[in-house]
Amino acid sequence: MSTTIIRAAGNLEGALHETAKSIFATLKAQGSEAPVTVGLCGGRSVVGLLSALEKESANQPQDILKRIQFFMVDERLVPLTDEQSNYGGLKKLLFDALVERGAVSEAQLHPFVCDSNLADFGCAKYGEELGGFGGRFTVVVLGVGEDGHVAGLFPRHPSLSVKGSGFVHFHDSPKPPADRMTASVGLIEGADLSIVLALGEAKRAAWESFKAAGTAVADCPAIMATRAASCVVVTDLEAAV
Repeated sequence: MSTTIIRAAGNLEGALHETAKSIFATLKAQGSEAPVTVGLCGGRSVVGLLSALEKESANQPQDILKRIQFFMVDERLVPLTDEQSNYGGLKKLLFDALVERGAVSEAQLHPFVCDSNLADFGCAKYGEELGGFGGRFTVVVLGVGEDGHVAGLFPRHPSLSVKGSGFVHFHDSPKPPADRMTASVGLIEGADLSIVLALGEAKRAAWESFKAAGTAVADCPAIMATRAASCVVVTDLEAAV
């Protein structure tokens, strides 16, 4: 396990472009027959990185672009057409441009389809869908919340104790909306590369907790991302050195 901190103060665009290149380097390092999966989160923190990924994708060979399977790291339990849908936001910010350009196909996009007729709202089915591509994330992208949460994993929430490498649903999110699904701790920790975005002054307290020696995952879930094989943390809360 290794963690690299990219200090983006004064040049966030450059830092995110560097991060996008790291993501593609990890994807290209997979064997030619190996599944290549990218788990993306919703939220404001990821917007700049999505732009960098779209731009950098133009420099990538078609053989790697056509192998990437995109999955959701977290989602609200709403229809895909709902304005609260994380997938809907990613579609507007990244997927539509990639599909229109022919870089990827619709078949490479895997939204979480909420099914209220199922007890787990479709989490097991979504896990099976990921299982068809190796059952893990090659790269997982996570934005840090003000309280240190990542994906739908909040401090001291019962979802942190769920075992396995699948998806979890719950109805008591500390942050609205209450009904959500999230990748489990095990699924995030099992990635080849995790990207952690700690951006904006509102994340200052979470960043300090993330850095502090001895902070438990239960108190700052973002720390779990450092347990992936490799972790890149991008922050604009410290001066570049």
